Amino acid sequence: MGERHYLVGTAGHVDHGKTELIRALSGMDTDRLKEEKQRGISIELGFAHMLLPSGRQVGMIDVPGHERFVRQMLAGASGMDVVLLVIAADEGIMPQTQEHIDILTLLGIPRGIVVINKADLVDNEWLDLMDEEIHNKLKDTAFNQAQICRVSALTGQGIDDLRDIIDNLLSDVESKKSTGPVRMPIDRVFSIQGFGTVVTGTLHSGTIELGQELAIEPSNIQSKVRSLQVYNKKVNFAGAGQRVAVNLAGVDVSEVVRGSVLVKPKVFKVGKILDLKVTNLTTAEKPLVQRQRVRFHIGTTEILGRLHLLEHKEINPGGEGFAQILLEEPVLAAPGDRFVLRFYSPTFTIAGGKILDVSELKLKRFKESVLAQLRIKDQGDPLDLLEREMDEPRAAKDLANRLHVNLDDLVENLKSLEEQERLEIWAEDDVALYWAKKDAETWREKLLKVVKANEQEFPLRGGISREELKTRLGILWSHRRWQMILEQGSARKFYKISGSKVQTNEGAQIPLSIMKGLNDLRSLWQTIKFMPPELSSAAEKCGIGKAEIQEYAGYLCDQGEWVSISGFYFKSEDIQKAKQSLIELLGLKGEVGVAEVRELWETSRKYTVPLLEYFDQQRVTQRKGDKRILGKI
Repeated sequence: MGERHYLVGTAGHVDHGKTELIRALSGMDTDRLKEEKQRGISIELGFAHMLLPSGRQVGMIDVPGHERFVRQMLAGASGMDVVLLVIAADEGIMPQTQEHIDILTLLGIPRGIVVINKADLVDNEWLDLMDEEIHNKLKDTAFNQAQICRVSALTGQGIDDLRDIIDNLLSDVESKKSTGPVRMPIDRVFSIQGFGTVVTGTLHSGTIELGQELAIEPSNIQSKVRSLQVYNKKVNFAGAGQRVAVNLAGVDVSEVVRGSVLVKPKVFKVGKILDLKVTNLTTAEKPLVQRQRVRFHIGTTEILGRLHLLEHKEINPGGEGFAQILLEEPVLAAPGDRFVLRFYSPTFTIAGGKILDVSELKLKRFKESVLAQLRIKDQGDPLDLLEREMDEPRAAKDLANRLHVNLDDLVENLKSLEEQERLEIWAEDDVALYWAKKDAETWREKLLKVVKANEQEFPLRGGISREELKTRLGILWSHRRWQMILEQGSARKFYKISGSKVQTNEGAQIPLSIMKGLNDLRSLWQTIKFMPPELSSAAEKCGIGKAEIQEYAGYLCDQGEWVSISGFYFKSEDIQKAKQSLIELLGLKGEVGVAEVRELWETSRKYTVPLLEYFDQQRVTQRKGDKRILGKI
């Protein structure tokens, strides 16, 4: 699984010999449609593979050159390690050559080779002139350092030299992330009788294995890998960088369209609003403007959308700026992905850039706090990006998936943030949870503000319930995580927990007016023992509002001074006296009835029955017919 995999593709004007070049390099014909054979041009993407002198196995992709098929070209260019910019010796750089150069530059394709094809049709003097023209045309592009190779796909001239140049260039190519989550933009989908639906694409990251459960986004279709092919051979797994055909179980071919993405479930974000860093082409005729309708290309997807410029009123040719795109359909994207924008109609390439994030909200224009966050995302400092993802407690594995990075690298970055005192470590069961210090502190401030406000409004309640606090804070964590984080916060002395209630460390400050009401209730209950009044009556006698009396009674119960029994409130010390006297009576008589107990407590049946039922529940007594006997305490 540690083996490196590479993808080499073509670009260039129609009829400059891209397909013939692939055939000369690989021995494989990539034109697969009848129409392609008849017209002599590529319409769909073509695929091949070759073995280089070093032993490297390389996938090859042939993209259409005609301007009508730029959408297919964009789909194919995604994921290329090296591009062969094919220019016919007898024609030179043509309009579609220039658009392909623009697209490759916007997509950030890292390496290229300029291939002058059909060298057999012209003399060396002409080829020298071609070299000079190409250098001049490419000096301000991503291909200004590209090596030029003269070949003839028809005669085989220079093909071996081209293989060597490709081989040397690939020696510096960084391996794709086979350790990351699976992500494969789908560029073909078809059905094979007896096997079912097959999707193909270039695996951008991760490893696909037989039996693996995957999802097709943005449709959220779940499936399982039935079989795999790489370079027309059945395999048990496929690594990042390879061209892969995946036979999916339980998926109808009509459910999958080109532009979908095969991914590890529940890892990548899907949305209709994307944060962008946009670059307008230097060759663009007009600036990009607010609400401009465009064709948005990412991976193998094309979707219509409107630009929402955040930093500038417009983006001039050669300029760049932060923006959002408001898409008409959802798309799967990740930070760092490259995209291309094409004019709505007529279609031609105008701009491109980098995805910063999938957003849930349309952002405010020209707001400095918004732009500051976008700059952090754009600059890509790994520690800043990691800190931003820790806006709530998250496990390391979750963070690695969200950022699409190697887990070992992420752990090293977590250590750096810990050394810089920029994170806090919490836990859920035995799993460490990492929380950005600034976000954890903000959370605590909000929590204490809510708890304190509750204590001021309801000083007798003994705090706010855990569930009400969760609702007031808008917490969406699981119940278990909420409870565990809450308990850990109490253990760290940020606040106190008493049963189901959360309190400030200082506790509620009870106003003097309420203290007077409490003392009046205590005095009233001092005289009544086993015949307590109704709360409404007590409220009137003590000058307490009928709406507030329940709060007073609840407080006295929470403090252990009172006990609530069947809607009646008794002093705790009177309950203890009643219990002791009842035990003594039963010790003498063995069993007693309600009337005898009523006389013992000097009260009425109205209070005696609920008191006896309470003692039954406490196992002080046990009912035997209409009598009570001692229970099993």
